[in-house]
Amino acid sequence: MSSELRALGWGDDFEQAFEAYVAPLSSEERARLTPVRVVGVQRQTFGVRGLHGEEEARLAGASRHAGTLTPAIGDWCVLDRAADGAGRILAVLPRRTTFARALGASEDTRRSQALRQQVIAANVDLVLIVTAPDADFDLERLERYVQAVQQSGARPVLVLNKADLHADTGWWVRQLGTLGPGLEIHVTLAESGQGLEGLRALLTKGVTLALIGSSGVGKSTLTNALLGRAAAPTGEVRASDQQGRHTTTSRTLYLVPGGGLLIDNPGLRDIAVWDADAGDFGELEALAAQCRYRKCTHTTEPGCAVQAAVRAGEVSAARLAAFQGRRTRR
Repeated sequence: MSSELRALGWGDDFEQAFEAYVAPLSSEERARLTPVRVVGVQRQTFGVRGLHGEEEARLAGASRHAGTLTPAIGDWCVLDRAADGAGRILAVLPRRTTFARALGASEDTRRSQALRQQVIAANVDLVLIVTAPDADFDLERLERYVQAVQQSGARPVLVLNKADLHADTGWWVRQLGTLGPGLEIHVTLAESGQGLEGLRALLTKGVTLALIGSSGVGKSTLTNALLGRAAAPTGEVRASDQQGRHTTTSRTLYLVPGGGLLIDNPGLRDIAVWDADAGDFGELEALAAQCRYRKCTHTTEPGCAVQAAVRAGEVSAARLAAFQGRRTRR
């Protein structure tokens, strides 16, 4: 297997899927096909990268009308390199992970109404959920981010950026710790490089890492710091409401010096989980088994172990609300 492709995140599963696709074709047809990864998405074209470097490609007309998946940033695709040099994407290889959100969710619940799925990124291994200790800090929204990442098959990592906004970030870190057991948390100041060593350690060869979070939390500054160059535009936060401007307007996959790949996403003001039922609430299920009453609703019953954990600061109210919402929909 090519080391160039491995550096882009290629693996045995993609290799097998590609070989299965080309197996029925003639040797002449196979010679024109090559696997590429989507590194940029424009309105009509896609930036792709493979053994021939980075190039531009379009979705083949036959694929467009045959119900083929629309490529997303991070996808591995089958590219037909025609004699004229124009690349045509024929197929999207099966995804290892799919980070998506539900569109059309009601504003009051932020729950999926199963209307439409928007794929944000594909084949991502780790997702950095970036927030800051300011007025935009919202545990309920962060809980939805965590659920969406877990549902995708990727691993969520929490990042409290802009650590200089408060002399003591301990309270904010403890709040993040209530969002789930075993969640990795990093405190950073991207502008100065503080705390970035732990994030750089996550970026090993072939590992794809994506950043998500509200506008203004410093995702683009983190991207530039990890890349060691000014690749993503950055902007100021409005003093009036602490809201950031959307400096990143498209998704781009970067190769990180020293290994790994990084996707910078536009700011997500909120997210509705495409399949909230798949959220992992194992620690809450275990607590619920310790409640005094077998059919405890975890609201006002005496002897509720879940409510006790909330009062002790071990579980956030936002996580409990998500857990109760899942149980209600069953």
